[in-house]
Amino acid sequence: MPELSWWQEAVESAIHESKVAEERIGLARMAILERLVSPANGDKSDEDALFGALDTLRALEWERLSGATEQMELLAG
Repeated sequence: MPELSWWQEAVESAIHESKVAEERIGLARMAILERLVSPANGDKSDEDALFGALDTLRALEWERLSGATEQMELLAG
């Protein structure tokens, strides 16, 4: 098996890290949504904090995806 060049290793590492980040964001989102629909959740301030956390995850994911798009545009053109 041929050795990978430094840039191939960097790309593979970035892909792996991206998948890990995506999985963690998904797990956090699922945990928050489960908490929101749980019958035990009756506290309005807790609900507001959970919606705030969802907004934060959405912003984080948008930032991550926007950065990847910008990098692909730079590489392509």
